[in-house]
Amino acid sequence: MKHKWKLFLCGISISLLLGGCFGVDSGKKSEAKKTDTKQGVDDRPEDRFESALTYTGEGYDLPGGEENEKIAKEHKDEVVKATKDYLKEKYNTDIEVHNMVGNKDGVTVFFESIGDVHFYSTAIVPIDSDNQKVLSDKVWTLEGEVEKGIETGLYALKMKDEFKNLDSLIESLIEEDKNIVGRKIEALQNVGGNGFMTPYYIVQPLDAEEALKDAYDLYISSSQKNTDEIINSIKEINNEDFLFSIQFFMKTAKEQPNKDTFNKVKESLETSNNLPSGTYVIQINDNYIDKESSEGYKKNSISLEVFEGIKKN
Repeated sequence: MKHKWKLFLCGISISLLLGGCFGVDSGKKSEAKKTDTKQGVDDRPEDRFESALTYTGEGYDLPGGEENEKIAKEHKDEVVKATKDYLKEKYNTDIEVHNMVGNKDGVTVFFESIGDVHFYSTAIVPIDSDNQKVLSDKVWTLEGEVEKGIETGLYALKMKDEFKNLDSLIESLIEEDKNIVGRKIEALQNVGGNGFMTPYYIVQPLDAEEALKDAYDLYISSSQKNTDEIINSIKEINNEDFLFSIQFFMKTAKEQPNKDTFNKVKESLETSNNLPSGTYVIQINDNYIDKESSEGYKKNSISLEVFEGIKKN
């Protein structure tokens, strides 16, 4: 099982190269630690960090993408159409494009699926910068990323009552402890791009391919999607098939992550029933998000690591 988790983490690290994520990547954590300040939240420079209460993805940056981002915005309609056409043709999925961030070879497009099977993901539209041309016929996606998004969307639809229970649990935690918040929905739309996401958690498949294969094939091939037929074809899910990464931020600017809050969240997850099957990890951060990477983890974050995850059946 550990081998599968390592492969998963490597996959997430690759996805972060061209898309945003929160709370699950050890590689990104290492990067955050190198640039983090020693003194704490008082030393978060405004040009680098922004409150989770206001962060919407502004300032997110990919290496070498400044010129291509300008070209993409000048040809926005063409980029959007190319992305929509590609997702419809290859994945039978209608999407809404939320954001475009330049990269060294083109532009990374952040989108959200439209319909019952809901997820966020990214596509890459290459650009010939010398000729100021969008290469609409060369659109591609990172291997497995859209597939993972569809799998998480199918799972959330299948287990919608259990997901509602999880959402209710999180709402009760926020109501009880008024010092914690999540991300803005705009941050997910603009720089999320990593499967089924809410302002408080992200779901990623670990070993769900076999259980979801029939449902995935039906989703991809159906011209008129029969939702009941699709989700009824999902086989039994166990607690090692999906990872739930729950992340909160402290509500006020100078407040440090609170161990008592962390323990309350952990205990609530451990004792709650009728939640989606999966392995749950937790992260409590201070109030700030790194604008360039959309990452919340810092030296002072308190977290339950992947291999210590809470397993729910």
